Formats: sequence, C-alpha cells, structure tokens
Amino acid sequence: MVRKAALLLLPLLASACVSCGSRPFAEGGSRDLTVVTSLPPDAPEVLLLRAVLERPAIRIEDETAYAVRMATPSDARVYRARTVLFLGYGRTQVPGPLLPLERLRAGGSPFAFATDVWLRGQAVGLLWADSREKLLPLIQEHQNRIFTELDRATFATVRSRLLTLPRDSRAEERLRRTLGFGLRVPRGYDLKIDPRSHAALLLDPGPPARLLRIAPERDRDPGRPQDLTRMRAALARTFRPHERTLEQVDPILTPGELQGARRQIHGRWEDSDVSAAGPFRFYEVVRGEKRYYVDLAVFAPGRPKLPYLRELQAIAETLSE
Repeated sequence: MVRKAALLLLPLLASACVSCGSRPFAEGGSRDLTVVTSLPPDAPEVLLLRAVLERPAIRIEDETAYAVRMATPSDARVYRARTVLFLGYGRTQVPGPLLPLERLRAGGSPFAFATDVWLRGQAVGLLWADSREKLLPLIQEHQNRIFTELDRATFATVRSRLLTLPRDSRAEERLRRTLGFGLRVPRGYDLKIDPRSHAALLLDPGPPARLLRIAPERDRDPGRPQDLTRMRAALARTFRPHERTLEQVDPILTPGELQGARRQIHGRWEDSDVSAAGPFRFYEVVRGEKRYYVDLAVFAPGRPKLPYLRELQAIAETLSE
C-alpha cells in the first residue's frame, strides 16, 4: 500500500512543480491542517495524534488550535494544502517525494518539518516510525514537541505571506520619524499615534477587526518588573477608553512565543461602548537596548480567532529599533 502510494506521489509532485508557474500560495488558512496516512481513521495512532493536534487554543473559547482534515496519499488536494503532516511507519517505506524530510530526521528525531517543499507558503511535516509497534509510543512520548514544531512551521507560513503583502511606506516612515522605531505596516491598516505616551495602534477595522498596539517601556525599575495585566489595560485604554482587560484566574507567564519576548500573558478583553469582546496576547519584548509592550487583539464573532492573532504576531515580529 505504501509503495503504491509512493508511486502515486511522484507524478503529482512533478505536475505541481510544472504548473505552479508564478508559485501561488498553497490553499487554506493557518489553522487548517491535513494529516496524510494510510492508517484507518479509527486507528489508535490517528486518534491520539488528532487529540494532540486539536487541543484547545489558549484563551480562546470553543476553538481548537487546528482544524484537522484526514487524507490518503493518493488525494491530490494534499499537495495544494497549506500545512500537511504525513503519518506512517516502515524503515524503507517513506514515499520518495518525502525523502528530503527523511534526511532532516537524521540523528534520530522522530519527525521533521520543512517549509516551501512544493508551493510557496507551505509547511510539510513527516512523523514516521520504523514499525507500527513503535508509532503509538512515539506519539505519546513526543506529543508536546510535535505540537510545538508544528506551530513553528505553521507560523513560518504566516510570516512568509506577510512579507509578500504590499506595505504602507508612508505609515512606516511616519512611525519611524515620530516614535523612533520601525515596523512593517501592511496596506489596509490604519496607523494611529498617541504623542503623549509614544504609543502606536495599527487597526484593521474589519470585519474581523484586528488591533496591534505598541508602546515603549518608560520609567523602568530594573528590580521591580511591571505588572503585565496593568500595563496591558493602560495601553488598551490609550486608544479605546472603554476597553477592559478581564481578570485572569490563572495568568500564563511564559517566554518565547513572540520573537524577543521576555514575558507574556494571554486573556480576553471587552468593550462595553461598542459591545465587543475577544482574545488578546500581550508581550514584553526586547529589541536591542529597549523594551516594548506589544498587544494583539482580535474581534471576530463567529470566526476562528487564532489565524488573525498569528497575522498580528507576524507583523509584531518586524518591530525594530
């Protein structure tokens, strides 16, 4: 079965490479994930992997981190999908087009992810065991790392797409001239600056609405870190006086999600003035010798929020002195 699937992959890959021409983006959003396997949908390995991948998105109610679609290696849509994970087993049965990923697994890693394998803006992963007996224990042992590596590969697709968007050079120059820091500003976002606090807001009014707020840290006491919830509330109210940062029962303080982040909190906000609410991500970020506060907020009723937060995060990562 796997050998037959490998033969099917070769012409599909060749046709994709010939027909892509201007290298269009792969299909789907950053939350869409295609799992490709010859195992049946009710196999224990498949069920466990889906439980790992479809975990709840942090601080977003009723939303999973990924929406998984199952497919077989003969499904042509696989090679147009944005994020793809191949699941299988067999020491010599890795399909030929996936051999570059197999080489990335050298050194004993049970999985590998790579971007730009077939189409621009695409991430492809390989999760493979020498035998089926080893596949389920492999997923059990490495489940958190699998999810983390998948998240990094997914975000790489978000970043690559951001870098191709038309940019607003006038807004970027105004930001640099007025506040002294740089940021990539995609066209379509409105830039607002508060001279008193030296804070900036990028706003896509939507729907869905996306807000990216940035302010430099001021009057910092090195021996007494600022309370992030209080700083987030102050930055939000600079531009939206009625916005409220909801109390967190178990605030998450973990480093490293946003490039250069030292601390972060995830939570929800609400604005009674416009009857709106949604998730936020707030970071304390270091750029060179300076520290900044970065707030990402989304209002997208009835839609997945995580893809829009990832878009804002990609913009925030372009923050520079």
